[in-house]
Amino acid sequence: MNLKRALFAIALLNSAAALLLSLLSFWGCMELSCALSPQGEGGTFIIYSAPETMTENMPPSSPAPRGIVHLLSVLQIALPVLIYTLALLSTSCMFYRLKLQKPLETLKRGAARIMDSDLDFTVETDSRDELGQLCLAFESMRRELEDNNRRLWRQVEERRRLNAAFSHNLRNPVTVLKGAVKLAGREIQTDAPDPRHLAAQLSLIENYTERIERYVETMSSVQRLEDIPLRREPAIWSDIAAELADMLRFMESDSGKQILLDAESYSGTVLIDRSILFQIAENLVSNALRFAESRIRVSCLTDGERLTLSVADDGPGFPDKLRKNGIRPFQKGTEEAEHFGMGLYTSILLSWRHEGSVTVQNREAGAEVTAILGLG
Repeated sequence: MNLKRALFAIALLNSAAALLLSLLSFWGCMELSCALSPQGEGGTFIIYSAPETMTENMPPSSPAPRGIVHLLSVLQIALPVLIYTLALLSTSCMFYRLKLQKPLETLKRGAARIMDSDLDFTVETDSRDELGQLCLAFESMRRELEDNNRRLWRQVEERRRLNAAFSHNLRNPVTVLKGAVKLAGREIQTDAPDPRHLAAQLSLIENYTERIERYVETMSSVQRLEDIPLRREPAIWSDIAAELADMLRFMESDSGKQILLDAESYSGTVLIDRSILFQIAENLVSNALRFAESRIRVSCLTDGERLTLSVADDGPGFPDKLRKNGIRPFQKGTEEAEHFGMGLYTSILLSWRHEGSVTVQNREAGAEVTAILGLG
C-alpha cells in the first residue's frame, strides 16, 4: 500500500479494536455497578414456598459498595477515552515501524556514506510506496554520482597520460636539436667551416623545430592519446631513411653507445605520417639506450604496404612482470625518477592509430621491440 492507504488501514483497525474494547469496558462497568448498587437501608424479601408463604427480614445494606459504584461510573467514561488514546498511539507506532523506520534508516545510512565519499554500496528496498520510490530515486542518484566520479577520474587519468606522453615525446626532438646545435657550433669554430655541413645542421634544426611546433599544436587540441590525428602524406622512402639515420646519429653521440641502422633500400614512395613514425622510433631507441650495454641494432624496411621498425639491444631484456601483465602507462623497467614509463605505451597507441601493432620479446642477449605500421 501507499502511505495514505496504509495509514487509513492501520487507523481503521485500531479504531475498530478501540470501539470493541470501549463497548466491553462500558458494559462491564455497568454490570458491576448494577450488581454492587445498594438496595436501601432495609427491606423484606417475600419467599414463595408452597403450600405456605414465608417472610424474611432483609438486613441493612453496608455503605462500602457506594464508593465502588462511584468509581465504576467514572471508569465507564474514563476507560473508553484511555482506550482511544492508546489506539491513537498504537496507530502512530505501527505506521512508523511498518512504513517509515526501515526506509528512513536506509536513506540515512546512504547519505552518511555519500558524505564520506563512499559510493561503493547499493540502496536496496522491497517497498513500492512513496518512500520506496524515494529510495529508488536515491539509488539512481548514487549511481549517477558514481558514474560522474568515474568519468572525472578517467578524464584526470587521460590528462595525466597525455601530459606524461607530451613531456616524454618532447625529450627526443630536443635532444636532436641540442646535438645539431653542438655540431654546428663545432663546425663554426673550425678554421675552414664547411657551408654544406652548416646548411645540413640548420636544415635539421628547422625540420625538428617545425615537428615540435606541430606536435605542440596537436597535443593541445586533443583530450586523449587515442585522439591524436593521423595525417598520411606521400614521402620518398630514401628521404625517410636519411632522416632516420641523422636522428640516430645524434642520439648515438649523446649516449656514448653504438647504434647500427639497417634501412632496406626501396625506390618508391610510401603514404605515412612521418611524425608518428619518428615518435615511435625515438621512443623505442631511447628506451633501448637506457638498458643496452653497448650496442643497439635498428632495422627499418618496407614493402610498400606496411613498414616494419625493429629495435634490439644487448641489455638484460624485459622483466617477467612486464611481459606477463602487458604494456601499461607509467610502467617502468627501472625506478629512475626522470622517466615516466610512457615510451612503449605511447608507441603502441601511435601504432594502432597507424593501423599497426607493437610486439616485445626477449632474445638470447637482450630485448627486441618490433613496430609495424600500415601504409594502406
